[in-house]
Parts: sequence; structure tokens; C-alpha cells
Amino acid sequence: MNKPDKTMPLKKPTGGFPHNNPKVSIITVVFNGADYIEQTMQSVASQTYHNLEYIIIDGGSTDGTVEIIKKYASHLAYWHSKPDGGLAQAFNLGLAQAHGQWILFLHADDFLLRPTVVEEVLPHLELHAQADVVLGETIMMARQKNPLPVPFKKMGPRPWRWPEFRLLNTIPHQAAFTNRRYFERVGNFNETFNIALDYELYLREGKALRVQCIPLAVSGMREGGVSGKNVLRIYREKRRAQLSTKALPPWLAWINFFWRIGRFYLARLGHIIMDPFASKICYPGRRSGRLLSL
Repeated sequence: MNKPDKTMPLKKPTGGFPHNNPKVSIITVVFNGADYIEQTMQSVASQTYHNLEYIIIDGGSTDGTVEIIKKYASHLAYWHSKPDGGLAQAFNLGLAQAHGQWILFLHADDFLLRPTVVEEVLPHLELHAQADVVLGETIMMARQKNPLPVPFKKMGPRPWRWPEFRLLNTIPHQAAFTNRRYFERVGNFNETFNIALDYELYLREGKALRVQCIPLAVSGMREGGVSGKNVLRIYREKRRAQLSTKALPPWLAWINFFWRIGRFYLARLGHIIMDPFASKICYPGRRSGRLLSL
């Protein structure tokens, strides 16, 4: 049974936070995600920041996902399980239930790295209250129950630059806290997109998009997933997003398309070669307890 359409804090205030701290909404969209969603939900339910609401939009799962969601229902502000029109529509359904000043989308195979992540991000949200996006770092993880970081693979948080972003999506939504005012200004997700929907959303603002990068590891993202299985489709959607928002002229969008496809397959080959040595290869922070203890 669905929870009532109202906000509900995940935890009682533990002290130390003023009452005007911004509400943060975390939205998880899932369909048949029983393999990993429990870790996702646990990572949110364990957050120490009190002014937090968690919303789950399930597309009518039949693999046991709903039973896992019910197990943690007391930690949810809202959830439902029913068929929808795809990822973008599910994101919009989650937005319709969100009351937060900042919104984070966390897929059912992603997770927050530490119970204190949102609390750690809070000072940056307050300092950069006028930003459209406050962006942390995502660590790419192996696709397993207890994942380890993939060798040499991090996403962010180097400074955001429009010339780079219009060629390649450099805002991983798993670590992107988006200001509610941004949605009020540019609208919801375009439901004709199924993979590059977040890229298209941010491209709409063009070079006026205000992104504040912070040196903070926020989330773990398992390799593969929808985008990993639909490489050509995702790059086609990215090209369509670049064209529909006029971020790139057609000739440059096509050149960029073929360049990115080539780079992707070369990178995949490199990971296949390096994966057997993953546990012995270190990038800065790779062997820290906060990663290996997950």
C-alpha cells in the first residue's frame, strides 16, 4: 500500500542543525531492481541529516523489489508501484511528490557512500544557494553485491565548463544536487528521452547554467546499467539533446558522436584488461576505509 502523499523525515533531529536547514529530496526510480535496491535504500535511510525526504517511484516491479520497498516503508515520504511511461516520466512523477529545496536522483543500483554524505554537502548547499547544481564526485563501482571501485575511474569534481559540457555530459546525476528553482525555470524532464534526459535538462540553460563543483565523494555508481547496455542509443540521445537545445551545430554534433563512440569502446577494452588487477591498483582514495567498507 502506498504511503500518504505527505513528507515524512527519515530521522528525528539529532541536534546541531538550525530549523531553517534546507529540505533535501532524494528520488529513486526503479523497475525490477531487487538485486541492489536494498543497499540504495539503506544508504539513504542511514543519513544523519534530518531534513530529508525519500521518494521511490517503482514502475510495477515483479521481481521482489516491492517487498524490499515495503520493508523500509517507514523511511519513505512517498512511494508507489505501478506502470509508467519510462524513465523520464518516472523522474517527473518523483518531482511531483518532492518538497525539497534541493533534489538528488539516485538510481536503484547507486548508493550514497557514507551516512554523513548529505550532512557534509549541507554547508555547500547553503554557501551556494543560488547555484542551479551543486555537484560532488561519483565513484564508478564494479557491478556486484559488494562492489569495489573500478580502476582509474572517477567522475568529477573538476570545475564545470560549458565548452566541455556541451560536448559531453559531465554532470552525473547521482552526485548532482539540483536546485528546485531550476526546475521551476526550465520545466520538467523531456519525456521523449529515455537515457540522456538529465543531459537534455541541463543543456536547456546553455552556458548560463550555474554549476558549483565540490571536492566531496557523494555516491557509488555501478558500472553497466541501462546506459552501459545501450551505448549507441545513449550517444544518439545525447546528440539529439545537443541539437534540440542548439548546444552544438549539426556538423559538430556528428563529429562528436563518432569520436565518443570510439573512445567508449577503447575504454571498455582497457577495463576488460585491467579488471583482474582491480584490487591491486590504486588511485587517490581508492583504498580508503570509507570505500572498501561498503
